[in-house]
Amino acid sequence: MENRTPVAPADAQLLLDRADQLSRSAHNATRWPYITFILSLGVATSMGTLAMGLTTGNAFGLAYFGTLAAAFALIMFFMISIRGRSAFSRGRRWTGYIAAWFVTYAAAISVVIWAHGSVLWSGVTSALILLVTMACAAREARP
Repeated sequence: MENRTPVAPADAQLLLDRADQLSRSAHNATRWPYITFILSLGVATSMGTLAMGLTTGNAFGLAYFGTLAAAFALIMFFMISIRGRSAFSRGRRWTGYIAAWFVTYAAAISVVIWAHGSVLWSGVTSALILLVTMACAAREARP
């Protein structure tokens, strides 16, 4: 009772091309939340640590609170948008991205603590956060 219709080589190639296109499209769709998250995290923490390094008093508190609020909002949005998939268990590459961000963020926070007010060091470490997260996002975005 099996009805097997022979498939011509040209038709088979078209089917394989379509399957490849769908696979690539699905893969790209799942990467965009990760790319957006790492870029947003980099921008928020870069600007936040720069502001913390260059301000004092109430302005410092506002920069500190704003950075924490932005990071918390990004993490919550990311976890909600990746619902159904494990948000932070993307693999070794994703762990590497977060580790690279953390190292540069820790360096920027160290500048805020020990070299507070240094325009040069605040700028360098904040730019480093942005550079690292942009490199991670570019790596994730490549086909």
